[in-house]
Amino acid sequence: MSRPESPKSGADATRPAPSPPSAPDPRPALTDLPLDDFDVLAELPGARKFTPKQIRAWVWQRGARNVDAMTDLSKPLRAALNERYRVRRSALSSTHPSNDGTLGVLSRLDDGEVIESVSIPEERRHTLCLSSQVGCAVRCSFCASGQQGVTRNLSAGEILEQILLVRELRPELPLSNYVFMGSGEPTHNLANVLAAIRVMNADEGLGIGARRITVSTVGNPAALTKLAEEPIPFHVALSLHSPEDAQREQLMPGLGRSDLRASLAAARERFERNHRRLTIEVAVMAGVNDDTRTGHALIELLRGYPAIVNLIPWNPVDGLPHRAPEAAKVDALADQLGAAGLTTTVRRPRGQDVGVACGQLRRHAH
Repeated sequence: MSRPESPKSGADATRPAPSPPSAPDPRPALTDLPLDDFDVLAELPGARKFTPKQIRAWVWQRGARNVDAMTDLSKPLRAALNERYRVRRSALSSTHPSNDGTLGVLSRLDDGEVIESVSIPEERRHTLCLSSQVGCAVRCSFCASGQQGVTRNLSAGEILEQILLVRELRPELPLSNYVFMGSGEPTHNLANVLAAIRVMNADEGLGIGARRITVSTVGNPAALTKLAEEPIPFHVALSLHSPEDAQREQLMPGLGRSDLRASLAAARERFERNHRRLTIEVAVMAGVNDDTRTGHALIELLRGYPAIVNLIPWNPVDGLPHRAPEAAKVDALADQLGAAGLTTTVRRPRGQDVGVACGQLRRHAH
């Protein structure tokens, strides 16, 4: 089978030469340790009571890439730590800068798989789009991420390392917002996603405020109920894309049975606990959901519901059977929803010149 053509890249795209295959490193990564589990490091030869706190700070606040960088640890302690642990599991594979400031980042994992993160600066915000799986089982017809299914879940550390890597790549642009909208359905890897969020939110971790974190999900009611049970009040976004269950099942064949009424009811539980309004995401595609009929159905579905509707004009993906909508039609849809009392925003396409949307970078990396 022939490979797809490589996506266009900015003039400054960084593409390190691939490393020769090597045996997997058997040592666990410090980035995979829950924060409390760092206490076990006090048992290392030469360690003291405060050693776990020191190492935790090196990993999360100082962003050490390896044990040798932890210069306030004694050499014997560093040797013992390095014998048992490594700091990270992934490494930079390539970067893909767009003319609009968006940066696509590919990370190479231990097993040779590649994941995609996207850094998106705009005005006062700098958002990082995070992946939670290698591939995706939902197989949205408008997204490249799941066209070959899902390979595996990411560990909590592999999720968190995406943040560390982009912080290193763009130190002049501090990250302000974090969204789980990359490859993968976060609730299919819920334990590791929540473990990563706990490190993100903790002061002794990355110290990121809960309101700056968003988990985007296709909205299985049972999964939304589990999200409602999590005490950290991060935002939740529902990947709706259509207000009609039958059309959702067509657009997202790996979704299974869609029951939007049940999903919205489950999501309301979270609002009642932390008063964070649900974000409704609609990838707008020409001839699919860019008309007044869709607008009327959205209005009926969401009337009186505590939600913000985010319209996302579809970014073209080679080989997928959709077309980008006209800007005027997206604006008309936003006006229709706004006139009915629904808070509505439009997210303008970013990074189109380097193909960073919807998992395209990872698809072309193989």
